[in-house]
Amino acid sequence: MSPTTGDIGTSPSTSGRHRADWLIQPISEQKQLAAGPPVDYSFKDLKTVIDLVLVEPTSGTARKPALSPDASPLEYLEALAAQDAAAHAAQDAAAAAAADLASPSVALLGTGRGGAGLLGAGRGGSGSGGTPSVGAAAASNGGAGNTGGGGGKQLTAQPSSATAGGAGGAGAGGALGAKLNSNSLRLCNNHLMSLSGLGRVMPHVLDDPAQLVWLDVSSNQLSTIEEAVLEFPSLQVLYYHGNNITNINDVLKLQGLPKLQKLTLHGNPIAEAKNYKFWVVAHLPGLRNMDFGPITKVERDKIETWFKSTKKRH
Repeated sequence: MSPTTGDIGTSPSTSGRHRADWLIQPISEQKQLAAGPPVDYSFKDLKTVIDLVLVEPTSGTARKPALSPDASPLEYLEALAAQDAAAHAAQDAAAAAAADLASPSVALLGTGRGGAGLLGAGRGGSGSGGTPSVGAAAASNGGAGNTGGGGGKQLTAQPSSATAGGAGGAGAGGALGAKLNSNSLRLCNNHLMSLSGLGRVMPHVLDDPAQLVWLDVSSNQLSTIEEAVLEFPSLQVLYYHGNNITNINDVLKLQGLPKLQKLTLHGNPIAEAKNYKFWVVAHLPGLRNMDFGPITKVERDKIETWFKSTKKRH
């Protein structure tokens, strides 16, 4: 089953003078709403998660192309991690430099061809009423300040293309980005016995692994719920059905996923235990859907009553 907007929540738009809800949501939430299709590695005969760097997904687009058969996946992943670390360091340095330029002290003292700081007046207008950040941009030819006159062009720091769609983006398109980056991964119907190394592989698959919200590892040979899934705190949907999980206490690890709303575990040995669903929902109260069925208020009340009674007996 593919992730849908219903899985991760949607905000209905309105008409008339009211703006659509998604237009006024934070960029991080917009990215989830506008995510592309899942990157699908199902039925790829994968035996380890490292193997997925050697194959192309059935559907969706991975961040990087598959390696040639004679390449070394581990060496490649080390090089990719180093490359990403250098890129992040450069971005941090650029952000720090932009913050320095936007500081009040720089804005008050900065001069340019068209104006000077908060008080400068450029060819396009005066800087009165400007904020420190706007005043800092007064070094442009067009003018300075928040209320400058006609002809002035305000310069602001541009967000990265990954979140703003580049300099050409505008309106909703600029906020959401020209490319719809996926936040979903399907690894179902393979031969995986462990998810060890998943965090290491994810930069090959997704542009922003921290935004992973939907993960399907169903129908593999997993015998435990591993710490690897806890590396993705944004996870909202997790499919673990059709595996070989035998210890129900493994479910307690998922308490480390504060946003988890939808979970499947049927088809595992633990699902044969009496009151299995009650036990899972009682220990993961944030769940809204279990084994492809919604958790109703009536059912949740029953679970709470059952859980209180079991605690009294013990």
